[in-house]
Amino acid sequence: MFAVPGWSVSASALKKQSEPQPQTKASQSSKPEADSNANAKSNKRKRDDNVTKKNVDLMYRRHIEGSTAQAKATKPNSAKPKPEKKPWERKREEKNDAAKRDQDKDQAAKATETVVAGADGSAEEKKTVLTPLQQAMRQKLISSRFRHLNETLYTTPSTQALELFTSNPELFEEYHAGFSRQVKESWPSNPVDGYINAIRTRGAISPAPKKGSKPDQKSRGLALPRRPNGTCTIVDLGCGDAQLHRALLPSAKKLNLKLHSFDLHAPKDSPITKADISDLPLEDGSADIAIFCLSLMGTNWVSFVEEAWRVLRSDGKGECWVSEVKSRFGKTDISAFVEVFRTRGFVLKSETLDKSNKMFVKMEFVKAGGAPTKGKHVSASGAPGSGKKKFIEKTVAADNGMTPEEEAAVLKPCVYKIR
Repeated sequence: MFAVPGWSVSASALKKQSEPQPQTKASQSSKPEADSNANAKSNKRKRDDNVTKKNVDLMYRRHIEGSTAQAKATKPNSAKPKPEKKPWERKREEKNDAAKRDQDKDQAAKATETVVAGADGSAEEKKTVLTPLQQAMRQKLISSRFRHLNETLYTTPSTQALELFTSNPELFEEYHAGFSRQVKESWPSNPVDGYINAIRTRGAISPAPKKGSKPDQKSRGLALPRRPNGTCTIVDLGCGDAQLHRALLPSAKKLNLKLHSFDLHAPKDSPITKADISDLPLEDGSADIAIFCLSLMGTNWVSFVEEAWRVLRSDGKGECWVSEVKSRFGKTDISAFVEVFRTRGFVLKSETLDKSNKMFVKMEFVKAGGAPTKGKHVSASGAPGSGKKKFIEKTVAADNGMTPEEEAAVLKPCVYKIR
């Protein structure tokens, strides 16, 4: 110390200066508690703003950077130790974990397949479950689609129908799906089933009597018309989904049948041959039986009859089976319809006329009327009639007096009411 004039301070009153000691965590935590107790009535939020060498970095992050990290570190071993699980509990958890892992793998695989399908477009779309209302609406749309296609086939010539199914082959399947649904829900029976049974029954009858036995004229009349080699060739004209062909194919070899099915479209791997019924890819006289099962459709259905006459055998044994909806005949008067067949060289087998079904008329014709008197085969010559000539021939009118338009109108088209 140095002397200052006018001051007289003793050296013993002076105290040695000392550095303040840093506060501990306990003191830091106790200080805000003390301050809060002292100022309990204050409404201000208390903050631990005492800055030291140890907490300067924490305070900088809290107040400058806005970090919300807790300054206090969790105490080690503060959490209570979990009790040891029992063996059966561990096994159950392991089983649940394994099941969850498998489920996650399956979901990941499905998600991968969905992504690949979306990229390549090769996988089928996921089927959606329709509500009852949606299902009813869908069925109405299918029925409406069928009615529209059915009316189109009845009111246009076969050439246009062939072009329609050629440019839109999916319509063929849609049409016959609707047809099958209508048969199942509304019809008492399907005429094609009767033809299948008739072919099986008549096909099992031998056309010639065994050696040493007396001929049975009734049985011989029921046998199918066959060639010298025993084969019976059947052509289904307008076969649809080829139900007759598929039903008879397993027994075709046993019954010695040769089957041909023609329609406007031939799906892949089907026995159907694509053709216009007015222009069949068959030779003259190559068929024994021609079948029109609800297939005389189109405004040129008369040309179908003429083509059937061409491909059937000309010895008086060729048969033409016909089934049609009753409503197409008006009041079920088939006289004009039979007359159209007569002028094309066919004779009705009156015992085969069947009107018992409430929806259909069935009949059978024989190519035994000589050469046609109308149509594109009117000039055909050399076609024998029923084989054995009568001494006095019954004269019939060569022409039925109807124009081609009137003949086409004999069968009324199926036209539906607009709904």
